[in-house]
Amino acid sequence: MSRNPGRVTIGELARKSGFSKATISMALRNSAKIPQVTRDRIKLLAKEMGYRPDPERAKLMASISRKSGGDTVIGFIRSGREAGWTPLERLCYEALTEHADQNGYKVDVFWLFDPKTTPEKVNNFMWNRGIEGLVIPMVRSLNFQKDLRTLPINWEKFCCVEIADTLEYPLISNVRHNHFTAMFQSLAQLEALSYKRIGFCMESDLQRRTHHRWTAAYFLWREIRGLSRELPVYFPETYKAKSLTDWVTKNALDVVISPGVEAYELLIESGFKVPKDIAFATLDRWGQHADQISGIDQDMAGQAVAAFEILVGLLHRRSFGVPEKPTRSVLTGHWLHASTTRKPKKSHKLVTIETENLVEFEGN
Repeated sequence: MSRNPGRVTIGELARKSGFSKATISMALRNSAKIPQVTRDRIKLLAKEMGYRPDPERAKLMASISRKSGGDTVIGFIRSGREAGWTPLERLCYEALTEHADQNGYKVDVFWLFDPKTTPEKVNNFMWNRGIEGLVIPMVRSLNFQKDLRTLPINWEKFCCVEIADTLEYPLISNVRHNHFTAMFQSLAQLEALSYKRIGFCMESDLQRRTHHRWTAAYFLWREIRGLSRELPVYFPETYKAKSLTDWVTKNALDVVISPGVEAYELLIESGFKVPKDIAFATLDRWGQHADQISGIDQDMAGQAVAAFEILVGLLHRRSFGVPEKPTRSVLTGHWLHASTTRKPKKSHKLVTIETENLVEFEGN
C-alpha cells in the first residue's frame, strides 16, 4: 500500500509510457545511458502527469547505494600538461579527500592529459568505473592559450563542480574566491597601517583569468581617494625586475599589493628591504614565504569543501550535464598580518570602503 496515495509513481509513468520502470527511473535521473530524446519524452510525460520525486526516498536510496557498494568515488581532475602537481592542486586535493572521507566518499585522481593515454580514454575509464561526479580545480595556464578555455570532458555524463571560474565553456557550478572583497579588505588593512601610496601589480594573464575583479575594486578605491592619475597600475605580460623597480620608484610607492610572491621576490632580489624601503601585501597567501607575508588567505581548503558539498547535492538530484542555472558560490578569504608590513598599533581601526560614497569625491 502506498504511503502517499496522491503521489504519481514510477510504475504509473511506466504503464502510461510503455517504457520499463528502470528506463523511467534512469531518464528522470538524467542518466546519459538513456538517449536524450527519450529522456525529454519521459520528463514531459512526468510533468503532464504531475510526477514529483519523493525526497525522503531519494535520500534513502542515496544512503543505501553508498552502504551497499562501498564508498562512492568522485573524480579529481588534473588538467595540467606536466606530471608534477602544483601546490594549489595538492592543497585542494588533500582538503577534498579529507572531507570526502569523513562523509563516506572516496576521491580518485584522473589526469586528462596523461601522455600514456588520451582524454577520450580517460573519460571512458571514469564512465566505466561508475564515477558520476567530478571536481575540477582551476584549469592550468597552458590551456588558457587556446581560443576557448575548456577541457575535453564528456560533460553530459557527469555532475561537475569547478574550483575557481577559469572555464569559459561550459558554465558549470563552481566555488571561487571573492576577489573584489579581498582587494577592499587589503586596502582597508593597509590604510589602517597608515600606508597611502598603495601600488597594484600583477601579470596580465592573471588579470584576465580573474575577470578583472581585483582591478575593478582597486580602480574604485583609487577613484574614491582621488588618486586615479597618481597611482598607475603595473600589468606586464611577465615580471621584469627593472620595470618593476622603476614603477615603484617613479610613483613613490610605500607599499605594493600583488597576487602571489613573484613581485615580492623580485623586490628583495633588487635590493629593497621589506618593509623598511617598501612594504608588500599579497592577495593570495600561499606557497614559499607565505607565513612571512601579510595578505589574504583565500582558504582554498574551504573552497574544496564547498565544492564537495555542491557536488553531493548534484549527485543526489542526478543533475548530470551542463546545468541551465549553475550554482555559483563565492567565499571570502581573510587577512593575516605578517612581517612584510608595519605591525598594527592598538589604535588599528579599519575603514569600510564599501560603504563610502563615491559621489562625495567627484572633482577631486
